[in-house]
Amino acid sequence: MNKKEYFIIFSIIIVSLFSFALLVSNLYSNSEEQDDIELEGIVNYVIDGYTLDINDIRIRLALVDAPERGQDGYKEAREFVKNLCFNKKGEVDIDDGQRRGDRYGREIGVVYCDGINVNKALVENNLTKIYTEYCDISEFKNEKMGYPFL
Repeated sequence: MNKKEYFIIFSIIIVSLFSFALLVSNLYSNSEEQDDIELEGIVNYVIDGYTLDINDIRIRLALVDAPERGQDGYKEAREFVKNLCFNKKGEVDIDDGQRRGDRYGREIGVVYCDGINVNKALVENNLTKIYTEYCDISEFKNEKMGYPFL
């Protein structure tokens, strides 16, 4: 074998090892983040940028506040959540500090769609703001800056 063939084989081995390490890392971090999943199923309806249904159970995303219907950014936030979640696997880490739900009867928590933290994705894409009103009672208040998804 010449040097070019050795280089190609070496490159394939390095890429394979890197890919394997990345896969193992992602599997470990996803399982660690989602240890507290209490509800899972298919997202069958998206109401707005912070409310969706998983198996017909209404969920409000914890500690985020997206624009309401008629406000600037409403459609963008709703479409973002819809594209990320609709007809996909949804998982919820219910907020222990808000076990009774909210005044509308919604469960409150951090939502993952196909492994993606939706709360975090909304904040990172500037489609929502941090909703601080319930930080004092939220299970997530002691996590990084009070927000588990930042």
